Amino acid sequence: MDLRHTGSDELVYIQTQSLTLTIKGPVSHPMFPDAEFRERESRLSVACDEDFDIMLSGDHVTVFSQYSGNTYKGEYSNVPLFFEQQRYELIIEPAEGHTVSFWHENYNIRNKITPVGRNKTILTGEMNFGSEIGMTDLFVKVDGYDYLKLTLEVFPSKISYKEDYKEIVSDVTAEVYNLVFDFLKKTYSSFDISSYRQSSPVEFFAIIRKIYKEFIAAADMILKNPHHQLQKEHEVLLWHKIRQTDQRTQRWLEKHPEQIIRNGDRFLINKAEGVRKYVTYDTKENRLTKFMLIRTASRLERFKNQYLRLGRETDAEVINAIDRMISGIQRRCNTGFMREVSAVASDSGMSLVFSMAPGYRELYRCYLLLQHGLTITGSIFNISIKNLAVLYEYWCFIKLNSMMKEKYRLISQDIIRVRGGGLFVQLEKGIRSEVKYMNPENGESITLSYNPKETNVPTVSQRPDNVLSLKKKGADIEYEYVFDAKYRVNPALPNTDYYNNISHSPGPQTDDINTMHRYRDAIVYRSGASPYERIMFGAYVLFPYRNEEEYKEHRFYKSIEQVNIGGLPFLPSATKLVSDMLDELISDSPEAAFERATLPRGIEKKLARVDWKKRDVLVGALRDRQSLDICLKNRFYFVPASRIREENFPIHYVAMYQTKAIFGGDSGIRYYGEVKSIRPIKQSEIPEITEKTDERYYLLSVKEWKQLDRPIEVKERGSVSFFTNMFLLRHSAQVPELMIKTEEEYRFLTELKRRTDAAVINEEDSSGGFSVGTSKVAFEDGQIMLIKDGKIVGRVEVSEFSRTPNAVFRRLFSYAKVE
Repeated sequence: MDLRHTGSDELVYIQTQSLTLTIKGPVSHPMFPDAEFRERESRLSVACDEDFDIMLSGDHVTVFSQYSGNTYKGEYSNVPLFFEQQRYELIIEPAEGHTVSFWHENYNIRNKITPVGRNKTILTGEMNFGSEIGMTDLFVKVDGYDYLKLTLEVFPSKISYKEDYKEIVSDVTAEVYNLVFDFLKKTYSSFDISSYRQSSPVEFFAIIRKIYKEFIAAADMILKNPHHQLQKEHEVLLWHKIRQTDQRTQRWLEKHPEQIIRNGDRFLINKAEGVRKYVTYDTKENRLTKFMLIRTASRLERFKNQYLRLGRETDAEVINAIDRMISGIQRRCNTGFMREVSAVASDSGMSLVFSMAPGYRELYRCYLLLQHGLTITGSIFNISIKNLAVLYEYWCFIKLNSMMKEKYRLISQDIIRVRGGGLFVQLEKGIRSEVKYMNPENGESITLSYNPKETNVPTVSQRPDNVLSLKKKGADIEYEYVFDAKYRVNPALPNTDYYNNISHSPGPQTDDINTMHRYRDAIVYRSGASPYERIMFGAYVLFPYRNEEEYKEHRFYKSIEQVNIGGLPFLPSATKLVSDMLDELISDSPEAAFERATLPRGIEKKLARVDWKKRDVLVGALRDRQSLDICLKNRFYFVPASRIREENFPIHYVAMYQTKAIFGGDSGIRYYGEVKSIRPIKQSEIPEITEKTDERYYLLSVKEWKQLDRPIEVKERGSVSFFTNMFLLRHSAQVPELMIKTEEEYRFLTELKRRTDAAVINEEDSSGGFSVGTSKVAFEDGQIMLIKDGKIVGRVEVSEFSRTPNAVFRRLFSYAKVE
């Protein structure tokens, strides 16, 4: 009997003669309450010893409901009712005179359902399926006997179950096998490797020759200790044939009192429904076992026929070996209980029997090796495929790797390894794995690491999920970026702090963004006695969300451009933003990569990485506003050739100097761009310029004009061009600072600016240095000298300042009592 149940938080209500079962919980989507369900085929089934009434929340359709095999069954299609990471209240109340007990395979669920009430007869508690999704069974016993089985379908709350989840599983499986085939192509050249999932006949035979003994030993182990199930069969029998009874016997007699005969003070039974318990070996695991055996024998037979059809001299030893293997397999298929078992392929591959039971575990491993050419180990396949949080973490690494493999050349990987003569998948949570690529355009090295634990840090060990390491030409450091998988999303519900302070659209959790800050700041490196340095140039949360266009307006997406920390949506249906970010990071020049980093105020830790002799940024003045418009519009800059000497090349960047005399309040260095090409040209050959002369110019083609975060204040220098470096361009407040020549000068300026706003570059002499009030600081012959009223009042060694800048700075200025 099926009834609709509405107007309550009761999701499921089942009533029988012996009990009532109720499951309560939220009736809307846990993450997006107003969302339309993408999947409307949630399944729920009931099997009970007695007839039952069922009421479900929402519209549902009965697929079937019938009495079969002494059991009442019903299967229903409904909107999703149960989701991951949600709490549901289960209440089981027995009828008078009965006792009930509850069982679930997960101890953490089973242990939460406990007796309550004065007589401790009612069972209740909260269920939470965690991150496990898919079908799950709830069992109820009445008076110690199996009575009711309720099968629920648990859905993911953050992704599409039917689309994203299946694609994630498919991506993980496909990419692992692709890595295996790549590995075999490099190491097992004697095999004819097929690009299909099933191994080629040559590979199949080469593998089975090596593992046949293990394969047969596993089959023998199964024959000696087979998996079995205890079955019950009810049948109406004469009294003297009844050996066992159960609760159903009592209920049968209540419905058939005519079978009870009174004989004096005793009651005799003519016939009743008895129960016969027996052991059966016809289980789905044994059916799949026989299927694997027969399938393997069949493939051997096909290989033998192909070998005989080659039309050349055959090796009798090979034929004999094949016949012996076929005979051994067939003999075991016709031995013992295996004779009565049918060979059926099923989805039992992820069953606990094939994961844990002796014999079954080894046979299944061998069969996978024969099918695909590898032995599967590691938690990537050993974990329950229901655990979506862990699976999402694996998928993020696998997908990042897959996206890079399409564009870059694979050099090495340690996901697939050889151990004991077999191939092993070693992608496992808590164990470092990495894949290395080479960029074919420039030969640069790219490494994607999974779980690269960083232990050599001053504070606490850090373990981000995925780290992209880039070794660029022209740089002696690696640029590293965190891509951390977090199976969490904030729905940005109205009237929440997230909605009011962060964004009106879904995005990563603020705690996860804070974790990215921690990774960037906590993972540091130290070489010898040098100061610790950050090695992470950016950190991004990968989170499950589909709408990439909507997310582009999110605060945590815009923060990537600002501080190189934020979040990126990542699902099988949403990979563009991550793909674009990978392309940008990999194609960045060392200077552009350095620009992305947000440096601390105490910049001295990074200054050792700056090549102070490198002056590859041309700072060029503009003659008028029209020149600025022409350069911005046409993405170029032109400069008289006489202002550039041969030693100034190569020029990687150009910045435009807008003087006060011409631009007034718009003066300053505001625009810069990366130079694509430089070519000599006559002024008359630049069509955008009205003035036509034969004067030689250089035309610098620019990729894109960008604006500095803060314009550099100008000091009038006429129309003279000069050179600086990208570091100074990004971190200078005034034009004279662009003329700094050494690390020590810059560090000294940093200390000055932290203490006073009056520090300026000495422009009146060529020796450089700084002016602070009436005092001057000069750098000469490896010394820093403090000059006041024309006299040297203090001096320190530059090398001493490099070791202890703060202490030396304070001591130097104490000589003249400069605050």
